[in-house]
Amino acid sequence: MSSGSQRPGAAASLVAASSVILLAGCAGATSAPTPAAPRPPATLRPSPTQAVGPIPPVNNPRDITTMTRRPCDVLTPQQATGFRLDLPGDQLTGLHGTLRCQWTTTTGSAREIVRMVDVSLSADNSAFEAAYSRDRGLAYFDLTNIAGDPAIVTRTNPNLPICTVKIKVAEQQGISVDYEDKALNKNPQQSCEVGKRVAAAVLANVPPKS
Repeated sequence: MSSGSQRPGAAASLVAASSVILLAGCAGATSAPTPAAPRPPATLRPSPTQAVGPIPPVNNPRDITTMTRRPCDVLTPQQATGFRLDLPGDQLTGLHGTLRCQWTTTTGSAREIVRMVDVSLSADNSAFEAAYSRDRGLAYFDLTNIAGDPAIVTRTNPNLPICTVKIKVAEQQGISVDYEDKALNKNPQQSCEVGKRVAAAVLANVPPKS
């Protein structure tokens, strides 16, 4: 037998010793404590008037629930005539069985409508947030505020004197004001300035949220 060869007994001893060392190493690894998983950060719930994304918060929450069955009370007769609207307003049925009020100004024997205000009230839904997501691509879109409340002012056609003003008055409550005035055909963007004044007048008649 050559001097470089190992005896079978010696080889078996080396294998056994290696196995003991390997097992000892594994046992030592499993004995180390497993670090605890980090706790997820607490989720903060927004307050009733907190902003949602880019929509600013409602500074003066109002409650429209007492007016949803009498929408024509959102403008007083004095306010309506101040905006050159005929009296009285007409109570109409809106979406999902809700009620809305429409005031018009007519002319001539045919009673052609030359001016119109249409106000609808929405409670217990997120109509304002839906309008923000849906209407940002319109020809005219402005996220602003009216009397401290977040408002969205939109026009679907830049050539027509028709403007829509939506106001968030409280969580899940909103008011929509549609304004049209054919006397502004040569200055159609002015319809939004008048529409915002109508919306501010409406807000003045909505009671604060208790």
